[in-house]
Amino acid sequence: MKLSLLYRCIVTDKNGKIVRRTRWRKSRSFVLQFLKFIEHEWTHAYDTDLLSTSLQNISNAAVSLNNGTGASAAIRRFCIFAPVNTSAYGIVVGTGTTPPTNSDYALATIIAHGVGAGQLNYGASSYTGAAVVGSNVDFILTRTFYNGSGANITVNEIGIYAESMSTAGVAEAFCVIRDVITAVAVANTQTLTVQYTLRTTV
Repeated sequence: MKLSLLYRCIVTDKNGKIVRRTRWRKSRSFVLQFLKFIEHEWTHAYDTDLLSTSLQNISNAAVSLNNGTGASAAIRRFCIFAPVNTSAYGIVVGTGTTPPTNSDYALATIIAHGVGAGQLNYGASSYTGAAVVGSNVDFILTRTFYNGSGANITVNEIGIYAESMSTAGVAEAFCVIRDVITAVAVANTQTLTVQYTLRTTV
């Protein structure tokens, strides 16, 4: 059995015409927090108050995930499905070029949400539910980024921030994937679409 992650970038103009579309590329950039989330979910019972797992949030601060008991355990989550107008979590993009490492806790230089200089308007996440596709099982996560800044913006890194609740009852973001990519230029009024496919193969 094999677990793999793929990504691609698509740039469209203001009329929706595709200007550039990269091929699907292999991501090799699951970082420590990804397995920490799995560790937490696999080793903490729903109705037992066990020790919480500590992760580094996107500010590089150690945060303990909420374990909870009973109904409160429902706020333990690994949320990557982000709404419109937020760069706090979900698929995120940046301008940094520092090579990825296992211990990355954030993008090197995230592009903020907005329409000001150097900003992109973050769209809502969408996804294609896990399903058998040929000899694989695929789950596809997609997000769009509109450039209304008035100038070109070059995207050099992409990734996924997951949101989860801390033991302090605060929603925290954690970087679980970070990829440095071949530079993608997004002109003013163009839209960048980033897709990640999580794939299992028997």
